[in-house]
Amino acid sequence: MAIGIAPDDPSSGGQLSLSKGFGGWRILIFKRGCELRMEEWIMEVRLLLQGQLKELFENAKDLGNRYLQEVMDANKSKDWNQKNTLQFRVRNRGNAIALEWYAISWYGKKDKDRQPRRTYIHKRNKSRRRDAQVFSYSMDELLRHTSGWDDDLVTKVEAEASLYRRQAHYVSDMLVTLGRLERFTTERTDENLAEEAQ
Repeated sequence: MAIGIAPDDPSSGGQLSLSKGFGGWRILIFKRGCELRMEEWIMEVRLLLQGQLKELFENAKDLGNRYLQEVMDANKSKDWNQKNTLQFRVRNRGNAIALEWYAISWYGKKDKDRQPRRTYIHKRNKSRRRDAQVFSYSMDELLRHTSGWDDDLVTKVEAEASLYRRQAHYVSDMLVTLGRLERFTTERTDENLAEEAQ
């Protein structure tokens, strides 16, 4: 399996070569001068991934807004004991997107004096591995906080949210890996400059 540009490719300018690595796999070897093109490629890929992450965030925000609007419209005609008590929140933190559920409880005796109290609902890890990623909430846990009329709504929103969580996680992982490749390329450039100076 060849990775990158073959040695006889004129566009490589003799900067790249393929070598047989461990187990017979062919690996790409960077030669002097190639690091600049690699840095440009890394910048392009980073912009693409960040654009994808931004699009995922906008889609997740739209999902949150649609959920909120539907809940607010329905809650107007409900008694206190029938109101939806689940809040869905979308946040962007660096290269990570958080799509979270909160349970809302009310305290205060009179309608006008009632204040909301929000409690974060944790995603439960069903795997025995402690480091396993959890992309979905337990529907049993979420439906404990619904009033019945909103079960289908919460189920649909969580199904879509879990897809966004998974995609955002993978894109974020690619950005982390890209950062490692960038550091490796910079180290190689520094080594080559040190060799040329000698």
